Amino acid sequence: MRMKDVNARKEYIRSVRKSFDSPKRQYEFEKESDQKGETGDSFSFFKVRLLLAGFIFAAYILCDKTGTKFYQFSTKEISEKIAQNYDYGKVEEEVLAVFRNLGVKE
Repeated sequence: MRMKDVNARKEYIRSVRKSFDSPKRQYEFEKESDQKGETGDSFSFFKVRLLLAGFIFAAYILCDKTGTKFYQFSTKEISEKIAQNYDYGKVEEEVLAVFRNLGVKE
């Protein structure tokens, strides 16, 4: 390597080092945030779930008003399925019976 190249490389290294020595520079982790919890620009899964629930509810209302069936289910049948009272003791016994048949220990 020639001396001219060596000196040019040293000067380049000095300039790069000097760029990091800026006293006014503030890194991302040093910046103070006024927001608590999730940051304003972050992706929030709660917002997506809330939006999805709103769309499902709007679709339900639309189907109810127009009398449209969704996969052969009317809104009345959907309401009945939601309101149906299950005997959870019986459901638990059935699930345990299935696991016993599979050979899973409790």
